[in-house]
Parts: sequence; structure tokens; C-alpha cells
Amino acid sequence: MHYKQMKLTDVWRICNKIRAAIFRVGFNLWDYYAPLDPYKNGLISESAFVSVLNGPLRSTIGLSDYEIGELTDYFRVSDGRIFYTQFCEVINNSVPEFTQNANLVTGLEWEDPLQVNRLSQSEERRLSLLITKVACVVNLRKLVLRPFFQDYELVAKNNGTVTLAHFARVLNFLNITLSADDFNLLVKKYLKDSYTVNYVAFVAAIEETVQYLEKHGVLDLGGDLMSQFPGRVINAELPKLPRPEIGKVMAASVFGKQSIFHPALELPPQTKTLIELIRSIQRYVYQNRIRVNEWFTNFDPLGQGKVTVSQFHRGLDAMGMSGLRRLYLSLPEVKTICIQYADPIDPSRVCWKTFEDDVNQVFTVKELEKAPMLQVVSPPREVEELPNIGSRDWAKVEVSRRELCEETVSKVKNRIMRRRILLKPVFRDYDKHNNGHVSRSQMRQSMLSNGILLSDEELYALEERFNDDIGFNYFWFLREVEPKPHEEPLFTGFFEAMQKVNAPKKCKPVDRKEHDIILILAKIKGKAVRERIRVLQFLEDFDVCNQQVILKENFKRALSNCRFHLTDTEYETLFKVFASPVRPGCVDYKRFAEVIEEAFTQACLERAPLIIPVQHVPTRDCERNFLNFDERRTLSIGIQKLSKKPELQMNLMSIFEDYDKTKCGTISQEHFLKALSLRGMYNLISRSEFDMICKCFSFERGLRDEIDYRAFIKALDILHATDKYNPF
Repeated sequence: MHYKQMKLTDVWRICNKIRAAIFRVGFNLWDYYAPLDPYKNGLISESAFVSVLNGPLRSTIGLSDYEIGELTDYFRVSDGRIFYTQFCEVINNSVPEFTQNANLVTGLEWEDPLQVNRLSQSEERRLSLLITKVACVVNLRKLVLRPFFQDYELVAKNNGTVTLAHFARVLNFLNITLSADDFNLLVKKYLKDSYTVNYVAFVAAIEETVQYLEKHGVLDLGGDLMSQFPGRVINAELPKLPRPEIGKVMAASVFGKQSIFHPALELPPQTKTLIELIRSIQRYVYQNRIRVNEWFTNFDPLGQGKVTVSQFHRGLDAMGMSGLRRLYLSLPEVKTICIQYADPIDPSRVCWKTFEDDVNQVFTVKELEKAPMLQVVSPPREVEELPNIGSRDWAKVEVSRRELCEETVSKVKNRIMRRRILLKPVFRDYDKHNNGHVSRSQMRQSMLSNGILLSDEELYALEERFNDDIGFNYFWFLREVEPKPHEEPLFTGFFEAMQKVNAPKKCKPVDRKEHDIILILAKIKGKAVRERIRVLQFLEDFDVCNQQVILKENFKRALSNCRFHLTDTEYETLFKVFASPVRPGCVDYKRFAEVIEEAFTQACLERAPLIIPVQHVPTRDCERNFLNFDERRTLSIGIQKLSKKPELQMNLMSIFEDYDKTKCGTISQEHFLKALSLRGMYNLISRSEFDMICKCFSFERGLRDEIDYRAFIKALDILHATDKYNPF
């Protein structure tokens, strides 16, 4: 029998049909299916599920029997029932609730009657001048523009817009002569819906400009512009502004003396080369941490790496906008960049990907993984040493001016050091934008307020050295004149400590005990028995291939993990004794582990079952406990005095246990002294005898020596029991 294969697209189409009915009528499936599930387990029978779709909802949704069968097959579980909760969630949870959402269309641009399009900064400047000239013509002729456009609106009902042809006919009828570029600029600004012009915004801009001109007194009594304003001919070329300062400013002195304009303004305009333009863009991108591709990706949705010239121009203009500083590029400079990166196949397009790769070289080198030994300098030296815009090339300035500037800087520096003056707070009060620059007058006021008196020539020399296109760079100036306190680096102490740690250790005289293998093994066995260390467990980790031998370095590393505290000479002794006869440079760690395990048990006990193994008893004696003849004599006298009173009478153990909070069997020397004093036993011995007792029963724990009070009590009991003069 042939079975029809279920397609998820059919089920999805049926669900969309139900969603459309819910959206149109507004009912809830839970209200129909929830009463059919009294146990609330999310499952109902197939007949109950079909009865709802065929009964009350059949006329509303309009599902066929085939569609209902598809739904039941899709939401059926293994026992034959229908998982209706999943069906209701799929249908009802996907219906949007528009009542809970805020309005999105309120205040959008197409609802604003004064909506206009955005232009670049250069186009906005041209448009402002064009609107000003049109406003002058309208004000001079006493024209009212709105009725000419409203006549067309009464017929077309366009709600504040007219077609491009009617907009051009109205301007021509009013004798407002515009060039093709000017008309295109107006259309680009006020275009709406791609084929109409928003004349309401255009008329509002004209009226606002007329009011501004009348308010600021730019118009004369006849309504015409005054003579000092640019010419009244409507064209696309900017006329030359009048220069009222010509003939009224004193000639520059030998020090470049000026009273009105910045020194950079009198310099002739210089055309930057392509290399200088790219370096200036690289420095701007590096200082502001800008990603170049973010400004061109939206213009290249297909990812071809190419955009039109106008799009490339807009991308550069948007990239130059920054909260810290703006990168200004003139039209000839932008044209130079466009010519350099023009597409060789289509000259009307620009390869912005190539431009991005060249600019990003200020951060790193592309495909650096192919040259792993290449050292990248970021930023490059050419970009870092690029002079600021508006600043003078100090290497090309006359020697007399440079010498005068150096003398002035030295003079200000000496004055600051003698009087302990802080110039930075004064400059910061004038620097509202916190960009490190103040004006020329603010610089003079800051100097005078701190009592630093300089001549005009010295001030002009400082300005010539520290001025740029923004103003006086007081950050750079303060770096030169403020004294720099001598501060030791923070890593000095750490560096000295590391030098002491890494310094070559002095060769200590080799002790005879370090060559005695018996003493070395006894030391290791004692440590292993006291701390229950299984040496083989540390050694097996370095024998990955189970070769029964490991290298000397690994053998030393394993014993270091056990903390046996062996010297280099003791390690060499172990290497010689347990060296592998087959593998040079390796150690037979299995034989070494068997020797250490003898401290716990005896090997091959299965061959001699009658032998009783004896465990190794490690001693705690060390060089700290060593007593010479005189010290042993003093100790014998002192402990004989204390053994006259037995433990049953004095009950020292209870006091020692009170001081031993961790129950480790040792207490400090101060607690030992207090315990003897409480029982009146400290008065029986002298101070030298007490010191010998502490030295005899001392035990190193942590970083200090403690007293093994259990061994001390045991010694007193033995002496009291063996004393021949004991009356008991």
C-alpha cells in the first residue's frame, strides 16, 4: 500500500491559516481545549481534538478534513492522544499583541511636513548660501511663494508636495534663475517620495532666512543686502569675501608679530601630496580608533569592495566626524584620493577595500601570519612624527626664533620651579572641551595670573612653537616647562628581589653525611613513615611507557614533590647508587621504591611466614636537638629535679592538652613555661636548665620550634620509676 509522505510545509500552511483567522476574529484556542482536559496533563483524545475544529470553529477557520487530518497526525503522541498544549502554543503564542506595543510611526520624517533630506557638510554650506541668495531675491521683490505652489495642490491633492516639473516652472515663473547644479542641490535636499518636492519645507526655509536677515540688520532700508555681503548674483561659485583688515594691521615684525589672525592664516595654501593625505588619515584613524570598513559597508551590500564616487565622498565625510577632532579634507584632496583608488575597469567607482588596507597599515601589516618574524611598529614613525595641522615646521624656522623660544621656555621653567607654580589648573579652567588647547588671549591671561611676565616677542615665539589650527597646545607646553619629579619605578623592589632569588648560590662546604647513602635513606624513610608518603606513586607518573626507569631530572622532580628537602650532593649520591646499568642517564626507580618500602614492611614475606616484620621507627632528632657534653650534663640535672614529682601528683598532661588545641602533641615554648609555672615546677630549675630541656625536646613545626610535651612526660615517668631514691 502506498502511504503519502507528510510535509512540514503543509502543516505550517495550515497553522498560518488558523493564525490568520485568530488575527481576524480574535478567539483563543485555550478556551476551547482546556475544558476537555480535566486532569491538566496536556493530552486529549483525537475525537475531542477533531470535534473542536469541526464543531464551533469550522465556520470560523474553514479547515477541510484533509487539513484536520494533517494536524492530528503531526501533534499525535505515541499512545494515540493529541498533544493539544503544543498546538495551542504554536498558534496563540505567535500572534502579536499590538495593544502592548508603543507607536512606531509617531514623529517619523514622512509625518513631519518640514521633512528634508540630509546632505554632506560641504553641500550644506552651498545650500545655505543658495537659500540666502534666493531669500534676498524674494525679499527684494516682495514675493509670496506659498500661493504659487498651493494652486497646484488644490488640483493634485498632494499634501504639501509638488512634482519636479511644477517646482521648476514656479521658480522660472518667479524669475529666480538657478544653474543646473543649484537646482539639483535643492531637489536633493527637499525631494520626497522620489518624485515630488516638499515645497512647505522650502518656503519655510526661505521665510526663516528672511527673518534672520531682517533681525540681524543685514538688509538695508530698501530690502537689499548691504554692500559688504557677498554679491547678489545667483550662481554656484563662492565670491571672495571682503578683507576689512587690509591696510589696518601693522606689518609683521621680525618675530612674526600679529594682533588679529593666527600665523597659519597668513601662510599660502599648500597642496598636500597623496602620501601626506594618507598619513594624515592614518593618524586620525589611529588617534580616534576608527574602523574604516564601518563607513563603507552600508554602501556595498554585495561586498564587492567598490562604491561610487559620491558614496566614497560621503563615507569619508562621515568618517571625519569625531567627538575629539574633525578631519577636514578639501574637495581637491578628496578628488586626489578618488583618482588614486579608482576602479581600473569602471572609473566611476572607487575601490574602498584597497583604501582600507592602506589606512589600516597604521595598526598592523596585512597577512602578518605569513611573516612571523616581522616586527610591526604601531604607529609608524612617519605617521607619529607628522606635524599638526596649522603648526610650523620647527626645523625650518630661523635660528634666531628657535633660540628665543628655547630661552623663553627655560625662563618659564625656572620661574615655575622657584615659586612652585601649577599652570595646569589655570589652563584647564579655560579648556571647556578638554582638548588640550586654549586661545591666544587665554594663554596670555594664564601667564599673567600666575605672575609670569613675558615680552611680546617672547609670547609670539611661544605661539609660533606651540600653536596649531585649534589654538595654543598647553599640553605640549606644560610637558616642556613643568619640572618632572623623580619617581622610582614600581618594579624596582620586585626587580631587586628577583635578582636575589636568581643570584648564583654560594657553594656550601659538602658534609660527609651527604655522601653516606645509609643516612640519606634513613632521612627519606623517616619522612615517608612520619607523613605516610608513598614514593612509588610520585615516581610512576614520569614513567609513561612503563620502562621501569626514568630520567635523572624527572627523578629529582618527583622527590621534590615529596618534599624530602635533599641537597644536590644527596641527589648525586642517589643517582650513583640507583643508576640504571642499561640506560645511561636514567634511574632505576623501582629498586629505589622497594628500598623505601622496607620502612613499612619486609619484602618476600610469603617465603618465610614465621618471620614477624618490624616497622621502621624514625627518629625526630636533628642538628637542632644535638647536645654536647656540658649541655647533656645540664639537661640531666634539670630533668632529675623535675622527676622528683611524678605525673600522678602534678597532672601536667591536662595543662599541656589544654594548650594543644590541635592535639598534635607539641606546644610552644611560652605555653610550656606557663604549664611548668602553674604546677610550681619552674622554680625547681634554673633558666639554663629550662633552655636545655626545650632544646632537647624541641620539634620543628611550620616555621618555629615547639616542645614535644608527650616525650617530656614520658621521660619524667621513666626517670621517676627508675630513681633508686624514690620513696614510693
